[in-house]
Amino acid sequence: MLSFIPFVVSALALVSSVAADNVPRGSAAHFFSSQNPSLVFAPQSDASGASLVAANPGDGSSNDITALFVSQGTGVSTRIQHSGRCISANGVVPGTATQVLFVADCDSTDDKQLWTINAEPATISNADGNCITLGRAAKGVDVTLAACTAELQHLQLWNPKPASA
Repeated sequence: MLSFIPFVVSALALVSSVAADNVPRGSAAHFFSSQNPSLVFAPQSDASGASLVAANPGDGSSNDITALFVSQGTGVSTRIQHSGRCISANGVVPGTATQVLFVADCDSTDDKQLWTINAEPATISNADGNCITLGRAAKGVDVTLAACTAELQHLQLWNPKPASA
């Protein structure tokens, strides 16, 4: 029994060193570009099928389509959505004409709507090893899906901050 105690102490030390969520479960956030901190990614409109684009952040109110809700928080598979529409990579192929991300009606069975908000590096990735990417940091530019690589990482870093009205 005494040999079990060091194991428990080690496990507790590991748990206490885990970084806190920077996007708590169920909260709204603006995802700021590291290239241009005045831009966030957001749906172009509230319609299903709307492209994800770089935009100026809104006011954080319930009508602000730039304030995106995270279902599970940081570090776990989660859906990123607004008004029942989730960011989707369904049919999106990196490096092709169909690499632009979009929003679709949230579907709990669609794995292409699952994202992980990573702490280090501060990327947002899917299970296929692709990251949400902003190729050119300008308002209205499409946000795309690209392989998570060291070469592209400067285009894939996002700083989520709580959206508040």
